Amino acid sequence: MINFYKITSYLLLIFNILLVFLLIFESKVELPLAMSPLGRMHPLLLHIPIGFAVFLVLVYIFRKEFDAESYQKISRLLLTFTGLSLSTVALMGFFLSKEGGFDENILNFHKWSGAAVSVFCYGLILLYEKIKFYANSSGSWTLLSIIALAGHFGASITHGENYLFEPFQSKESKVVFTENSSLYAASVYPILEAKCIACHNDKKIKGELNMSSIDKILKGGKNGAIWKAGDALQSHIIQRANLPIDDKKHMPPRGKTQLTTEEIVILTSWINEGADLKKAIKDYEANSKSKALAMSTIKANSAIKHEKIYSFSAASESDLLAVNSPFCTVIPLANESPALQADFYVSKKFELKNLENLSKVKDQLVILNLAKMPVKDEDISIIAKFSNLEKLILNQTEITGKTLDQLKSCKNLRSISLSGTKISKADLEKLASMPSLKEIFVWDMPIDLVSLNDLSKKYPKINFEKGAIIDEKEILKLNPPILVNEEFVIKGNTAITLKHNLRNVKIHYTIDGTEPDSTTKTLYTKPLVANGATKLKAIATKEGWYASRLINYYFFKATFTPDSVYLLNLPNPKYAKGASKTLVDLKKGVADNQDTGWLGFRENSFSTIFEFKEAKSLKDVTISYLKKIDSYIMPPTSIEIWAGNTKNDLKLIQKNVPIQPEKSESSEVVGVSLPLNSVKYKFVKVVINPVVKLPNWHPGKGQKGWVFIDEVLFN
Repeated sequence: MINFYKITSYLLLIFNILLVFLLIFESKVELPLAMSPLGRMHPLLLHIPIGFAVFLVLVYIFRKEFDAESYQKISRLLLTFTGLSLSTVALMGFFLSKEGGFDENILNFHKWSGAAVSVFCYGLILLYEKIKFYANSSGSWTLLSIIALAGHFGASITHGENYLFEPFQSKESKVVFTENSSLYAASVYPILEAKCIACHNDKKIKGELNMSSIDKILKGGKNGAIWKAGDALQSHIIQRANLPIDDKKHMPPRGKTQLTTEEIVILTSWINEGADLKKAIKDYEANSKSKALAMSTIKANSAIKHEKIYSFSAASESDLLAVNSPFCTVIPLANESPALQADFYVSKKFELKNLENLSKVKDQLVILNLAKMPVKDEDISIIAKFSNLEKLILNQTEITGKTLDQLKSCKNLRSISLSGTKISKADLEKLASMPSLKEIFVWDMPIDLVSLNDLSKKYPKINFEKGAIIDEKEILKLNPPILVNEEFVIKGNTAITLKHNLRNVKIHYTIDGTEPDSTTKTLYTKPLVANGATKLKAIATKEGWYASRLINYYFFKATFTPDSVYLLNLPNPKYAKGASKTLVDLKKGVADNQDTGWLGFRENSFSTIFEFKEAKSLKDVTISYLKKIDSYIMPPTSIEIWAGNTKNDLKLIQKNVPIQPEKSESSEVVGVSLPLNSVKYKFVKVVINPVVKLPNWHPGKGQKGWVFIDEVLFN
């Protein structure tokens, strides 16, 4: 045992000298990449010395329960293990600090206080050996106190400033949101605050992303903006949340509280509906999924005590489970409320039996949202059975109004939305006579303004919501066309499909690289077939409207997949994820994120052989590369295609020299197709050369450029 204490004493001396040395000369210390895993074990192991220190204090408190010899042995052993674990964890913490992304002031306090704890504990051990210091009250309590102080600074880094004493501070009153609140503030920001800001704030900026204010959120991080308005699938925040939890890119990282399915749905629907930061909840369309989810959250978290009290009992758990489906959500209006709201989604998946199935909760159903569903006049009889219904949304359904009088059985109906239907004034009057009705939404209906004004006078207790009154002299700008495709690598006969939500909109497009405008003759009338690398540009136009902004997408086609891929030159280790597999996995990399699906080359050329077990009649080969000039990622200086039927006898078949930019340009994925004239080959070698020196106009002039490749496709 004596040898054990001598060895540990020498180890502690070495560890503490190394720790202090590293801190003093920190600015000159560069750690190899292999040290990163050790650093990341710091949060995992830091509780071990805390436990030993607490145990040491407890042993002192109950020292009378031990004989003198046992107490001495136990306290010495605990003190030794505390010292070893403290110095080890402190060194790991130093390794972790070199990764960056932390508030420097708090980090410095944490590092030096951690080192002080380790040195102090080593001093206690030396005292023990020299003068038989037996972990007396002052020593053990002081050790635990400075461990707590160092831990406080560490917690401030990971959990926010003043973490330890935060419970003693006065709490701000809870904000109550209403329909007048912005949807972002009420529904989106609380998710970001709970799940994201702890790692992305003024004190701790992971990935160069600071989410402490909206301006900083919009600035984005090292991978660009975290969301793309109107396109959740291409938004980093959604892509990262949907990755497997074991993926290092998954957010929030493993070990942190994860986003719930409902939170991901809220973020996705809000982004798809424009990601508007100021738009009030009430200004969203009645059939808006974001609005429905936001109102559900507000009601569930409502602090208002004057909530409506219902006389009917709550539905059973089994009935609630039975009426919920992937395309019909039935949820309580508020916590502990028996009242329910049902929302239907995806018109193509609508089934009448799901509407009929709501009879299981017909007494509890007070809100029913059927917007955009293929509901017909004959289906009103089913709805009429929901006697406690208060709000009904039938926007853009197929009803004509012939059976609306059946809704008179719903004695509590106070609001109905009929926007976008073909209901006439006469049919509308069938409803207006209902004494409970307070509002009717009548946007985009075949009823003129004069008739609506007449109805408003005849039924003054009802608010006929006409929507925005458009100034005929005002010219509005169209939204851009919507791309239906989710994949950008096309296999087989899959076509490129565009759409627009407004009627009588013309979609002008080009696939030759030119810019479309209102005079472009190529109008989109049916899905487009891609025969190779296709750069699609499109705008939407409509008489009396400004043309939309331009959308720009690159599509690639793949007919054959190689059986084997051999990287002759390895990519830079920082951009080597997936290695050879990423070249033929048919998954496109993202233009503003070079960390996903790209292989990066700088010191050497991209040189790869693709092998087919049986010779293929190859029409062309397409190279997909990234152009991101601000990150030094340039077009290749040349692309060479070598081919043949034996690996050691390949001939140069094609060579392409991409045009180099003469100024900074926007980031984009570029495709180059090189013809192979339908000749049969078993082996194809692709050589792609990066820029040797960046041009004089570039901020990094004279430095080596990068070339990034993500797919090599064969047709």
